[in-house]
Amino acid sequence: MTFMNNGGNIKQFQLVKFVNENCDDNHVISKISIVLRRDKIEAPYYMDTKIRLSSCIDRQDTGIIHAMDILNHNRMYNLTEDKYNEIKSLILDAFDDNNESDQVKIFKEDKRLKIVLMSKNDDEIVNLFENYHELFEIIDNLID
Repeated sequence: MTFMNNGGNIKQFQLVKFVNENCDDNHVISKISIVLRRDKIEAPYYMDTKIRLSSCIDRQDTGIIHAMDILNHNRMYNLTEDKYNEIKSLILDAFDDNNESDQVKIFKEDKRLKIVLMSKNDDEIVNLFENYHELFEIIDNLID
């Protein structure tokens, strides 16, 4: 699987999927945050993505004995108004107030839309990619 293009830019969601598919640890924890904003003068439409993957080895009787960051990635995008509206519509269609759970949090404000996706194991990460692959692909394809 290729997760970088010729320019060396990371296709961040492809990288997360690659790490998950090739990691032997069943205790990979992920937190994905996507924030759309339209309030800055110099960049009126932009998006900020933050992805964090951690791995922990635990013991039932003593709790966590080791935690390690696998990936901590942040990227900011300046968007055109059309791309901003496309991503915003996709998010609003995929994430409504009924979708909120321990795994999905949605924060809506007038000029800001934020979703936070959390997973605590491999199955939950796979589930996130099955449910939201279209959004992840659109964001990854912003980097060409």
